[in-house]
Amino acid sequence: MRDATLTAVPVRERGLLNQPGMELRRRPASVFTRARSARGFSLIELLMVVAIIAVMGGIAMGVTHNMVRTAKGKSGAQQLASFLKRQREMSISRRRNIQITFTAPNIIASVQRGVPDPPNATVDTPLETMRLEGQIQYHKFTAITVDTPDGFGSGANINLGGTGPYMFTSEGSFVDVNGDPINATILLGIPNQRPTANALTIIGTTSAVRTWRFDGSRWVQ
Repeated sequence: MRDATLTAVPVRERGLLNQPGMELRRRPASVFTRARSARGFSLIELLMVVAIIAVMGGIAMGVTHNMVRTAKGKSGAQQLASFLKRQREMSISRRRNIQITFTAPNIIASVQRGVPDPPNATVDTPLETMRLEGQIQYHKFTAITVDTPDGFGSGANINLGGTGPYMFTSEGSFVDVNGDPINATILLGIPNQRPTANALTIIGTTSAVRTWRFDGSRWVQ
């Protein structure tokens, strides 16, 4: 009796992505991909990509340029505010009046006023002279017609009430030559660069200094 011989028949396993008809459906995509790869990009497609890059680059440069200008304006305002606060603190600690002088286009100076009464009479003593940095100067932009929220005036580059000279007192106020507290607004910026528009206000009774930045429609801190 002849032994039965079993012959193994290979069976191809099929997964979920290997079903009948799948190869036929994938074949056109594979052919298209190879054809696209060999063909490359057309001139119109390349020009569109270059145009998009140019537009995005222009927008980025414009935004960056305005940000740099805004930073310059804020830096100038902070520089001037630091100077004024320093003179105020000095006048209180020394118990002497310190005169402040604004000189166009961008200089500010302080002088310790002498004591006229003998026998301890003293003469005026120059303290500091500072020039605003980054091309910042005392400047009013004609297109900006609104005043700061403090409302101390904005008709000129430097808006001071009363009659000069002006000074910080040992009692901590900002006064005119008659000793009357005065409010002030100092406008800053680089001519023809409105994003640099900044302002400082001084409250006469307390000599508090505030900084402001023009955001395009109003003054904000």
